[in-house]
Amino acid sequence: MLEEKLRVLFRKADLHDEQARIGKISILYGGTKLHYERALQSHKRHNRQHGYPMFVQRADVLDGYWTKPAFIHYMILRELRKPESQRLQWLFWFDADTIILNYNVPLEIFLPPEDHEGLRNINILISDDWNGLNNGIFGIRVSRYAAELFAGILAFRDFEPETELVFQDQSAMEVLLKRRKSINHVAKVPQRWFNAYATDDERPGSSFVHPGDFLVHFAGTGARDIRMNKWADKSEQLNYKWNTPLTHLKLPEEIQRFWNRTKSVWDARQNHWVKGTKHLQASIFNANITLNEWRTTPQNESNNFLSLAKAQETAEYFIGNSTKYNGEIIKEDLHQLGKIVMGLENAHRLFSNDAAKIKASIEEARKKKEEEQRKKEEEQRKKEEEEKKEGERRKKEEERKKQEEEEQMKKEEQRKEEDLEEQTERRRSK
Repeated sequence: MLEEKLRVLFRKADLHDEQARIGKISILYGGTKLHYERALQSHKRHNRQHGYPMFVQRADVLDGYWTKPAFIHYMILRELRKPESQRLQWLFWFDADTIILNYNVPLEIFLPPEDHEGLRNINILISDDWNGLNNGIFGIRVSRYAAELFAGILAFRDFEPETELVFQDQSAMEVLLKRRKSINHVAKVPQRWFNAYATDDERPGSSFVHPGDFLVHFAGTGARDIRMNKWADKSEQLNYKWNTPLTHLKLPEEIQRFWNRTKSVWDARQNHWVKGTKHLQASIFNANITLNEWRTTPQNESNNFLSLAKAQETAEYFIGNSTKYNGEIIKEDLHQLGKIVMGLENAHRLFSNDAAKIKASIEEARKKKEEEQRKKEEEQRKKEEEEKKEGERRKKEEERKKQEEEEQMKKEEQRKEEDLEEQTERRRSK
């Protein structure tokens, strides 16, 4: 029942299925050493059980540890030259000082699920130790990215000679995997999945081998021959403590939880990016309205206006270049996005405060002018009313005088008539 569950969870396809093939690669040269040959035999047993081809470089080609990346690069190119249906899909590198302990653990179980966009981009499975990256064991998807990565590792010391490479090819690989081009192609898995270190401690720490673990790695170990032979004995005994059936291990559930967390982080990052860029676009739109409103005013030379214009220009440049990040969003992009949004909105707020004060001042001046105009108009109205009243008074006075004159003239005429009548009467009397 559990095996069927594991088959669904990790797609344990037929090992002869051309779409699910894995190969192992390693390097072992120099004089024959029993402990290394026994370690290699443990891999051969594991290969037979699960059907993995293994390729071992037996000659030292380059100086130092640089034969390793050269051989890996060769193997990647070798597979890429084949038709896609005939290629190995993944290669797992194993240093010569690794011994398989649990032969029941297939390499397929470690691969990222293919049902998620973010996980389909993963090309490297590797772990860290207390010194940083450890590339003693890692998985690499056969891909153009892999070919470019190992070409870069091989060329690193020639093109970046000023960079100190404490651990030679491993340090070069660590530097390149931290660069933007690689970040989303790398999954840093728990060390004990396939890179547990040797220890004699009965209560080992999280970096050290536990019963049931896939293998043991002797990185940086003294008296390596003695210790490796001791662990080779345990490997060859095939006892239950170390060669535990997969169905009795917590490893499958741990791996499933790891990939579920990885999916969640990827999804959250994408959602944050989509929401953040929409927010930024809205902020740019609002900033443009403000800038256009004030661009032709004297305030366009103020420090806060110039700061807003600069922040808006930076935001538009960021948005214009953000399309190249689609599907490749990294944590630093979200930090940069947040920083730009905050910078634009702060600049907008500062200038908006200035603009509000200016508008308030303009409004106050407008109201003052309106009040002055109202008073002026009121005074004019009163003046006109007074002038009107004065005109009416004068008119009435003139009419009164005219009436008085007319009455006086009437009286004068009447008096004259009376005088005339009196004179006429006198004449008649004589």
